[in-house]
Amino acid sequence: MSKLIFLIIVVLTSVACSSSNKKSTSSEPSVNAEETSIAESTKTGNSQENAIAETNENPLWSSCQVSDLPDLEKRIEPKEYELFKCNFDLLLDQLSDDSVSIELPTTEGFKRFEMVNSNTMNASLAAKYPQVKSYKGKSADGKLSLRLDANNDGLFVEITGAEFKNLLSPLLLANKTFYALYLESALTPAPRDKFFD
Repeated sequence: MSKLIFLIIVVLTSVACSSSNKKSTSSEPSVNAEETSIAESTKTGNSQENAIAETNENPLWSSCQVSDLPDLEKRIEPKEYELFKCNFDLLLDQLSDDSVSIELPTTEGFKRFEMVNSNTMNASLAAKYPQVKSYKGKSADGKLSLRLDANNDGLFVEITGAEFKNLLSPLLLANKTFYALYLESALTPAPRDKFFD
């Protein structure tokens, strides 16, 4: 009789153990599945963020810091300015047609400008000096006007709004990569030569 009771206890214990094992193993995949779906959504979120970052990247311009500047003499000394790095070669490639749509930094953020070649040189001179460009245009919203010149020294842009004038020009001598964007009023006028007084 005691053996029978002992056998019944052993059987019941083994049945209880096996059912609890089944529950724990069946719950494990759901935990793993949950963790996997969280990890996948995190990966998807990161890839979406990367995709958004890539679409917001401007291939011509990127914001930079004074610490990024090479050790070169400054061309200009505006009191206040924003600093940008320009892919000048790519910019020149985009300035190859008579009409161009291009994005430029302004003190009101990046704006798209529709520009036309201002034809300051005849065709033979333009072919001889392909790096010399001159354009005029307006922002896509029509609120800003623009004058743009490019040459061996870099890019020189004047953007005029109703109540301000932005200038965008190389900050350093002999460098076409780093540009200062500033209000015209931030540039201290050069002193007059005493011989012209």
